[in-house]
Amino acid sequence: MAESILKVKDLCTSFNTERGRLKAIDGVSFEVHKGEMLGIVGESGCGKSVTSQSILRLYDEKSLAKYTGEVRFHDSSLLDLPEKEMRHVRGEKISMIFQDALSSLNPVFTVGNQIMESLLIHKSITKKEAKEKAIQLLKDVGIPDPVRRFYQYPFELSGGMRQRVMIAVALACEPELLIADEPTTALDVTIQAQIMDLIVEMNRRRGMGVMLITHDLGVVAETCSKVIVMYLGQIVEEGLVTDIFDHPMHPYTVGLMESVPRIDSKTGERLHQIKGTVPLLNQIPEGCRFAPRCPYATELCRKKMPEFHEVSDTQKTRCHRMI
Repeated sequence: MAESILKVKDLCTSFNTERGRLKAIDGVSFEVHKGEMLGIVGESGCGKSVTSQSILRLYDEKSLAKYTGEVRFHDSSLLDLPEKEMRHVRGEKISMIFQDALSSLNPVFTVGNQIMESLLIHKSITKKEAKEKAIQLLKDVGIPDPVRRFYQYPFELSGGMRQRVMIAVALACEPELLIADEPTTALDVTIQAQIMDLIVEMNRRRGMGVMLITHDLGVVAETCSKVIVMYLGQIVEEGLVTDIFDHPMHPYTVGLMESVPRIDSKTGERLHQIKGTVPLLNQIPEGCRFAPRCPYATELCRKKMPEFHEVSDTQKTRCHRMI
């Protein structure tokens, strides 16, 4: 097995709010190996983005969150690193592609300057070398006429090009781990495919680990080797992509799979819908968190939280029916 570069164990993230302290992430554990693509799926509000942002401690600036558990990047405990050392991890060793490139890129700086900034902060190189590297990165991510684009501002580029610039910024320092948080949001289908092909190519060429956060199960099936299914701040199922897609164990995972449009579906046939919505963090139910929406829920499910347990050597789930 490839070297493990990231180990997350019992990670909990809570926020101080007007309604008291609310726990957004509750006991999340997983690993990412070198060269591996790990998919993280689930509905909006299930904790996917908060998990990734907690790994990088992006809530530190205003002391918005409290973290417990353990996040290890190689031999370093990220939750214990001083802020000065953590700044060297962000961007240099672990990079992140955010959902909305237009709001993530600074509108008053050219895209070239924004790529150079990362290089000048983390690498001992001159401005001339940083500029040459930035132009090469624009070329590597498939942007035509990279020299001209280097001097343009984000609003002058199309959505697909802005997303490619975000990838160039993330890859500038050749990180060991790339977190891609719904990198194809709001892009048309053909551009989505190009962006995903680019991430997969960079993953294979550079051997970096990738955490892919997405709603698109089709993308996960095509690109990832392992998948995590999250619901209301917890992992409810984990396994190899072949396991999860061929034999989903948790009712929530089954519901997600059945919600995917099928080519062989009949004309006019409605897509499957998981009843209800994800509860608010101050309304988390007792017992299994999915019980209020689960068609198989029993009194045991409503009263007792199921353990996260192995159902095979490569698959785990959190469901009383599978014990």
